[in-house]
Amino acid sequence: MVEGMESSGRKWFGRAATLVGVAALALFAGLGGSCLARWMREQPAAAKPVEPWGKLAGSLEAWGKPDLTLVLTGEQHGYILPCGCSKPQVGGLERRQNFLRALKSRGWPVAAFDLGDIPQKGGPVNLGNEQGLIKYRYSMMALKEMGFHAVGFGTYEASVGLFKVLGEYALNETKPKVITANLKDAADLFPEQTAAWEKVAVEGQPWKVGVTSVTGLRVAGAIKDPQVKFTPAIDALGKVRAEMDAAGIELRVLLYEGYHTKAEKGQEPREVEAVARAFPEFQVILALSEEDEPSSQPVRIAHADGGETVVVRVGHKGKHLGVLGLWKGKTAKSPSSKYELVQMSEEYLTPEGKEAENPVALLMERYTKELERDKYLERHPQVNHPFQAAEPESTPRYVGSDKCERCHQSAYKIWKESGHGHAFQTLVDAKNPSRRQFDPECIVCHTVGYGYKGGFLTQEKSANLINVGCESCHGPASEHMKNSSDPTWQNLMNPWKAKEGETPELKKARVLKADQFCQTCHDMENDVTWTNDGFARKWPKVAHPTPEAEKNR
Repeated sequence: MVEGMESSGRKWFGRAATLVGVAALALFAGLGGSCLARWMREQPAAAKPVEPWGKLAGSLEAWGKPDLTLVLTGEQHGYILPCGCSKPQVGGLERRQNFLRALKSRGWPVAAFDLGDIPQKGGPVNLGNEQGLIKYRYSMMALKEMGFHAVGFGTYEASVGLFKVLGEYALNETKPKVITANLKDAADLFPEQTAAWEKVAVEGQPWKVGVTSVTGLRVAGAIKDPQVKFTPAIDALGKVRAEMDAAGIELRVLLYEGYHTKAEKGQEPREVEAVARAFPEFQVILALSEEDEPSSQPVRIAHADGGETVVVRVGHKGKHLGVLGLWKGKTAKSPSSKYELVQMSEEYLTPEGKEAENPVALLMERYTKELERDKYLERHPQVNHPFQAAEPESTPRYVGSDKCERCHQSAYKIWKESGHGHAFQTLVDAKNPSRRQFDPECIVCHTVGYGYKGGFLTQEKSANLINVGCESCHGPASEHMKNSSDPTWQNLMNPWKAKEGETPELKKARVLKADQFCQTCHDMENDVTWTNDGFARKWPKVAHPTPEAEKNR
């Protein structure tokens, strides 16, 4: 009886389900016939796994996924791009973006911090700092695109003017946050532009993370702006420590504008070590680097409770960044760690054709476009060339290389066929970013006399002064043209010419002087191939003695 009832119930429910299904289909058909199909199409597809992008340098690929990865940068000194025409070049914000993308594409939780000293103190080849603020702004915009959480500041920001650099970016943008715990009266001077410390949210990692920044005694003393004063770093860190304790912060990062090396003559203890021992709660300290090329190893300072502070330095000009991988330890406050110093080499260039996928590469295009639009070439003041002050009775001016051909045909032909003879075109042809012919800091080494009175200004106004011409090395030639046999101007325009009876010692000094002059532009940033023997290797390519002076080469 019960079995029969169960069987008949199942049949009833089966018939009911069929009727409901038919009715539902009829309803969908009445509403247009394709509602069900459209509803099915609109459901989100299962997410495809993300393929790792790019490769990781050094031992990073073998690390395995850290619980948290700290990317540490600083002391960029205005180098938003690798500055040079020779290869291989190192550095640049575009490559930093590609590296961070490579980390994140592997699912690594990343927190990024910059120590500061982002802008430059002056332009190259004795140019003024007309581009300091715009380069700072684009650097901060790039750090925002990369997801940096906090940025400090130091003597380089102060040299441009702290009020200016904060007004250029932090006044209107809150990310990345400018952090300073011991800037005196910061809340009154820079309301909402700075913070003493910041809580950092990174999805998928196990700690409550906080970051702060202080300016050490030596750096504070080097900042001469009377409006920028600092309270003692130890007092500021004590206050931040208490606030982090109250907020339950477990992993603490300190951006320390100070040095690990000892002060003068070793009379004072190492700044960073003293801070690390006084505040062992800060497991990571990013400090200033004395060297352009930093050590590949961090300094590890052990504490009595079994914990340690890892001190990282990343060098200058954005050539390197530090990667600190952290894994959970026995307690939340004592993670284990691995460190890698990564060079921003050409392996992190944006793949050809993928520039539109790199937001920082697009920012660099905006930067050069703004230089063109706002006529930065005409902003740099023109000062007197040494020749223009050498002889009070004369006013030498630039005439252009073509005027030199009449008397110096052999030298002119050598120049015309050399790399110097088409240096301007390399800027016109440059890509990623383009428009380099509108960047004063490029133009100064690719034209005649830029920055000097009567020198190159724009291609339209001074077309005869494009390229690295005769007067780039020999100075403005108008007075020499008036009287080519005048010994005063012959000596002024060619101080590297061999003198009769020259001794080996005098020749060595003369060649060294020429070498040093060439390095005004062919420095190790612009021309990485100019090593110790750079002059000896490269001078023969452009050597242009007059025939009668051939024996004195």
